Amino acid sequence: LHPFLGYTMSVAKAVFFIAFLGLSVALKFPEWCVQPSTVHVRQNETCASLHTARAVGDSAVALSAMRGEVESAQVLLDLRSWPADLNMSTFLNVTFTDLKLRDGNDSIPNSRLKWWQVGYVFCKHTTRYSDSGGGWRPDPLLDPSGAVWLETGVTTVLWLSVSVPYGIAHGVYKGSTVFSISGHNVETLTQQIDVEMTVWNIDLPLLKDAKFPAIFSFNVKQLNPVYGTASEELKHKFYSLLLDNRVGGDNLYTTTPTDISDASFLASRGTTWLSLYDVYGVASGMHHQQNGVCLNFTDEMVQKVIDILTPVVAEYKTKELLSSMFVYGFDEVDKACEQSLRKIFGAIKSHWSDLRTVAVLNWEGGLPADLPLDVWVLQYEEFNASEAAAWIASGKEQWWYHCIEPSNAQYLNTFIERPLMEARLLFWLACSQSVGGWLYYSVVMWNRYPASSSPISRIDNTSCTDFDPANYIWYPRTDIFANGDGNFVYPGEDGPVPSVRLHNLRDGFEDAELLRMLKLDQAREIIQPLVLSPTNFSLDPMLLETQRSKAAALVAPT
Repeated sequence: LHPFLGYTMSVAKAVFFIAFLGLSVALKFPEWCVQPSTVHVRQNETCASLHTARAVGDSAVALSAMRGEVESAQVLLDLRSWPADLNMSTFLNVTFTDLKLRDGNDSIPNSRLKWWQVGYVFCKHTTRYSDSGGGWRPDPLLDPSGAVWLETGVTTVLWLSVSVPYGIAHGVYKGSTVFSISGHNVETLTQQIDVEMTVWNIDLPLLKDAKFPAIFSFNVKQLNPVYGTASEELKHKFYSLLLDNRVGGDNLYTTTPTDISDASFLASRGTTWLSLYDVYGVASGMHHQQNGVCLNFTDEMVQKVIDILTPVVAEYKTKELLSSMFVYGFDEVDKACEQSLRKIFGAIKSHWSDLRTVAVLNWEGGLPADLPLDVWVLQYEEFNASEAAAWIASGKEQWWYHCIEPSNAQYLNTFIERPLMEARLLFWLACSQSVGGWLYYSVVMWNRYPASSSPISRIDNTSCTDFDPANYIWYPRTDIFANGDGNFVYPGEDGPVPSVRLHNLRDGFEDAELLRMLKLDQAREIIQPLVLSPTNFSLDPMLLETQRSKAAALVAPT
């Protein structure tokens, strides 16, 4: 019996009558079931059609987590058999009780339980990768604003999250959520669903103490097409959402030094990896490598970079922020750029030995250990154990990254079409090696075609939205794009809208912190039944939860 996966309620306890065409029509609460947060649920899915639907005991939502962790589940309401005349005439509200410790006085207050409606975006097929398209797919998490209008003929999906506070006792916490359906001249119909959270005797490290950090680039200027120049309040909303989901929040490609007020805010929330400057900013926007030719850093250009950084570094030192900063450059350039890298990064390290340098490099044969580079970021499927070991032995770090590549369906990636579990497995795979962290190039790249400045919105109050998730990063070419690439957050009317993929990234980073508490050999024993390589992995959510629990038992035996 699995402690997480849901079950179908075939017999509802409550029945109500509704006046309908002059007749009294008896309705039961819709068939419902609970699904793990790692499973895509499309509008035509049912509790019976999902392989992850199974009967469990008397707890509908059963989760487990460290203190400080957030875990989620999905509740499906099957409205396919409801009369079409009830479409958008009834609405759903969800409330929670506190979760109380079974054998103690502690509780998880209901303010730490939250719900969203899973929204849908229309994914078109692109020739860029084979498993693209498929029409309406789940991704945005829509704020219910108190209630959700119910659509008949489809499945409505609710996303429930429990945020476990620090400082409470470990053990089993129990409470419930109540689903209420009502409408004009309709007697309220309710269904109580039990919620159980097993809190392990483990504290999730705070972001500032993370053993597996992330750099997911966020360029505030990318908000401008929708919001105009972003206010401090709006900017902080986006920063806070990203930090709450452990994915960083700074601009990796900043061609002017990062503003110290932004850095101070991010650092105050625990960020320890902030891009101070992209050295290619001195080249007036030239890409890191154009037509196979590397940027030649002349002596004058090197001096200009030093002149730009000198007052900035002094200010950051005064504010005790320099230890959180790094300088970036040479994004995916080839080995022909080695001398340019040595020249500019070498100059920076000679001036400020404690200012970290970071570059994304996929050089065949690995990197020379004397390269003036602190963090080598490698596309994850290019990993070579001996090359990584030699680099790490020299006192440096290797991180991994993904982007639109690897795009082949057999590889792990985070496109909207890919199984949600792949987002978590990327970081499990990294924890089977001595990988220092993860990098990603953008979280709000809204390159829509035709261009649009509109925020995401529901279509006629349904769960379908009008936002085009295709990222046309090769515009003006419009035949190739990627759904969700470079985008894990949507622009809402008043601020950021999270996605199911963003929540799964967070869960993966939380998993990584748990796995980092183990010795590497122990971690591999936990990880390898789930993921062995970039193309050899399991998408079984039951196995994922089993291995998480095994890891927790090794960290904190009961």
